[in-house]
Amino acid sequence: MKKVIAIGALGGSGTRAIARILMDAGLYLGDHLNAPLDNLIFTRLFRNRDFRATASPEAIDRRLGVFQEYMESNHLSLASAGILFKTRADGLGLMERVRFHARLLEKTLGPVRHRETWGWKEPNTHIYLSEIDACFDNLKYLHVLRHGLDMAFSDNKMQLFNWGPRYGIELAADMPEDEKSYKQLEYWIRTTRDVMEKAKTLRGDLLMVNHSRLCAAPGREVDHILDFLGLDMPNARRAALHRIPRTPGTSGRYRKHDLGIFDQRQIDFVKDMGFEVKA
Repeated sequence: MKKVIAIGALGGSGTRAIARILMDAGLYLGDHLNAPLDNLIFTRLFRNRDFRATASPEAIDRRLGVFQEYMESNHLSLASAGILFKTRADGLGLMERVRFHARLLEKTLGPVRHRETWGWKEPNTHIYLSEIDACFDNLKYLHVLRHGLDMAFSDNKMQLFNWGPRYGIELAADMPEDEKSYKQLEYWIRTTRDVMEKAKTLRGDLLMVNHSRLCAAPGREVDHILDFLGLDMPNARRAALHRIPRTPGTSGRYRKHDLGIFDQRQIDFVKDMGFEVKA
């Protein structure tokens, strides 16, 4: 059966380990990835707040069609290559742009292939979850949740600045660090609630992956992920995948900070999502 698998989260939540597990399990996640294993074709098409704010449903669906063509057939029509060519690519140097344009040429001239099962990992995926679910049949979505208080003090606040206003979180350039941490936790809460609410109406299936449990009991949790995705494999191969999750050195970093900057309702939500809060 045809299947599309997607991984999203707040950036810095441990999605790289999930991507590595799935790649080592034999799942194709793309041929244009960065070091954290983000699919840069998805990034190029969708990590643009101006596009998200102004795009019609048809424009989003058109870009999802380009993404599907790239991933599923390993080929691009001239029209699809043109859309990718025109999309904004912030921060790319000259050589990166040249290599990307060469990649587009290769995709338009290369042979067509058909992948029944494929996927991608890109934290911003959840921003488009409803549209992705409507586009792809048999979607399997993994949303990775790392401890909300650890995420509050993460240096990776790109999503907060890109998408915070979509969730009613206003930001200022000269904001104090404590206020950034407060708003980062609020973003974690509101996006988590948003994903949980969308899960009620998805055509596809959604699994919340608790990062702390994954690191504490990798055998059980990895098997749960593989079973959810319907990826069957020998025990020896599963055992190798069990060794991939590792507790990061930044785990528990919130304990070095004053939690008095947060509201009790925020702390309670973190606990409700299955995370311990220790002094």
